[in-house]
Amino acid sequence: MDSQLSRRSLLKGAGALSLAAAIGAVFTPMANAAATASPADLEALRQRWVDQLTGRTEIVAGDADFTTAIAGLDKTVQASVSLLVPGAGTRTQVFSDTSFTVDAQIVTVYKRLAQMATAWATPGSGFKDDTALLQNILDGLRDSHRLVYNAGQAEFGNWWSWEIGTPKSLTDAMSIVRDHLTDAEIADYCAAVDHFVPDPTMQFPDSRGKILSEGANRVDICQGIIIRSIVGGDTVRLAAAIAALVPVWQFVTSGNGFFRDGSFIQHSTIAYTGTYGVVLLGGLAKLFSLLGGSTYAVTDPSRQILFDRVEASFAPLVYNGQMMDAVRGRAISRQTEGGHDDGTVTIEAILWLARAVDPATAARWQSICLGWIQRNTYSSPLAGPSIARTALVKQLLGSKVTAAPEPVGHTFFPAMDRAVHRGNGWAASLGLSSRRMTWYECGNGENNTGYHTGDGMTYVYGPEGGEFDDAFWPTANLKRLPGTTVDATTLPPKVEGEWGAKTPQNEWTGGVTGAGYGAVGQHMIAPGGTGLSARKSWFFSHEFIVALGSDISTGSSAKVESIMEHRNLGATGTNALLIDGKPAGTVAGTAETHAGAKWAHLEGVGGYLFLDEAPVQALRESRSGSWKDINANGTAQQLTRNYVTLYKDHGTNPRGASYAYVLLPGATAVETAAASRQSVGSILRNDAAAQGIKFRNTTAANFWSAATVGNITAAGPASVLAWETPGVLKMAVSDPTQTAENVTLTISGTRFRQVKSATEVTLTRNSNGTLTLVIPTAGLAGQSVELQLCP
Repeated sequence: MDSQLSRRSLLKGAGALSLAAAIGAVFTPMANAAATASPADLEALRQRWVDQLTGRTEIVAGDADFTTAIAGLDKTVQASVSLLVPGAGTRTQVFSDTSFTVDAQIVTVYKRLAQMATAWATPGSGFKDDTALLQNILDGLRDSHRLVYNAGQAEFGNWWSWEIGTPKSLTDAMSIVRDHLTDAEIADYCAAVDHFVPDPTMQFPDSRGKILSEGANRVDICQGIIIRSIVGGDTVRLAAAIAALVPVWQFVTSGNGFFRDGSFIQHSTIAYTGTYGVVLLGGLAKLFSLLGGSTYAVTDPSRQILFDRVEASFAPLVYNGQMMDAVRGRAISRQTEGGHDDGTVTIEAILWLARAVDPATAARWQSICLGWIQRNTYSSPLAGPSIARTALVKQLLGSKVTAAPEPVGHTFFPAMDRAVHRGNGWAASLGLSSRRMTWYECGNGENNTGYHTGDGMTYVYGPEGGEFDDAFWPTANLKRLPGTTVDATTLPPKVEGEWGAKTPQNEWTGGVTGAGYGAVGQHMIAPGGTGLSARKSWFFSHEFIVALGSDISTGSSAKVESIMEHRNLGATGTNALLIDGKPAGTVAGTAETHAGAKWAHLEGVGGYLFLDEAPVQALRESRSGSWKDINANGTAQQLTRNYVTLYKDHGTNPRGASYAYVLLPGATAVETAAASRQSVGSILRNDAAAQGIKFRNTTAANFWSAATVGNITAAGPASVLAWETPGVLKMAVSDPTQTAENVTLTISGTRFRQVKSATEVTLTRNSNGTLTLVIPTAGLAGQSVELQLCP
């Protein structure tokens, strides 16, 4: 659709021919079909959408789970009914606790009306076909339109309320009660939607300067227009919205959307697979299901890109049913949206989309989802869900699908600076920042103090889950997040601005993946302009994570610490802490110094090995806070959780400090003690030029500049994994700066003389017996190149 199409020409509605001409260039077969859909076709679509909203065709009478879901809906609706203001037609607000002068509360009003309509149409609901409730819905829609959401109203506050939040709920309600609306009311409500979202490819009103809608925002905008067009019988607008969906799943190389490496970015600098990405996936899945099996199904061949994203973009970031916090942006500060909540929404989206793919793919996805559900011991997807979600999950649980196990291995997403590793019975993820990705996101009063989550925060997940969902964010010490290096400087809320506007101007952030292992590095520049910087690396195997830090310096006089662990033990947790086999952290609230410590073990969590000589600080404390402290919409109730923290104190104003430690997730105390004696590997280098380790037959290294690690010399920045198998030396190499034409490595002490690779790697045999490899990396955007050296 022509992005230059003006709001004024659309509002004139003459709309129809101009709009049709504008979308003509991008018409697909399904858009053409939508443009010629008959009233009967549109009515069939409306009924199918109501089926999705209510789950009415899936409900099993008397089933306990459906009974619970319906009871939850009824309870919500009853609460809304109790807040209704009398005097329909003359009142100034619909509900006593909402005002039309606050844009977010406009969304609340329409959301409640949509919920009321859903209950009215749901079999088994106490409100099914309730005439009084129907009248309240109709009166609410009329008064809300009269008072605020109409074609004469200008936007104020957050654009999302007007262009996504309200139209989605309004059109849902319209689809359910359409037969009870007059033609004039339908025309008025459709005109209001057209006023605020005249073009499915754009967002923001003219006064703020229109911008192209992207990603999840585009899908949400299109949904509102699609349902409005089905209810209003506008086939041209329906065609435009369907056609406008196709760009959202195309690969991008910058900005917002899906990247070839599996990353998903929204707001340009935020890793957002877990919230905006899930909204996009869920929105598309429901629309695919709505349109599927009809002559206007989404048939564009490129839809395979979207289908492939399920396993390339989403599945790696869900562990035992929870979406990892490293890709949830400011949603980590939301009281009612934990990682398990977003994980369940992801499962629902995948199950919806499974209805649009071939049977083999659907079965594979269902197997993955069933595994997540069965291994989730923290929460149940049947606890308080919608009726439609209940139906999807119960169908899966009652099927003959076999649950897929959690895979073991490493995934790195270079476009969004996120790493995920699955070991034996545990998983970990990293939150990093770079010139591309900001430190953290805040906005709308959310997550104003999450500034260190991009400083190398290391999330380690055990099999039971809940580490970061059990009130972690309101009670944790946000200056001592695990894996980070921080100074004691007090930073103001919203430091570095809102919406990820700024990024650290560092040298490189990146990594490499091979043989299921991973090497990840970050030249960390801390937020707030304190001058704190560090070079940090993580090396992942199936049993451990080696963490190295070097070149730690600051421009302030504040004390600097590197945090090895900051573990939430729950409201009553008293997990035993051992350091070198002796009880530690015995005095709550007092940091203990353990000089010369070699290992530690935290009951139920795992072990820690200390590979340098610096003393270890151990702290057991009870911490309190409220969700309102970190989110303006949270409650002020004080919550208390117990924590154990392990950290290295680098003192004040360090110059070139370092650290080296190992995490052994899930290890017992006996296993940890044994590992401290046997060593999991050796540190080859840990300084301002490079960091690297060797374990078993594998060398892993991050080169910050030209340097040598073991028998590998890099001519400049690089991330490298090398592992030997019988007769072959395999390597994975990346350019973590994402700017180099190639990476040049020299290998010494090797008997191999030939190279094999899908990429045209150049090999030179040098007179001193070494090999020089020139590995093209231009255009790879930080992704790994794999190669083999052979005899």
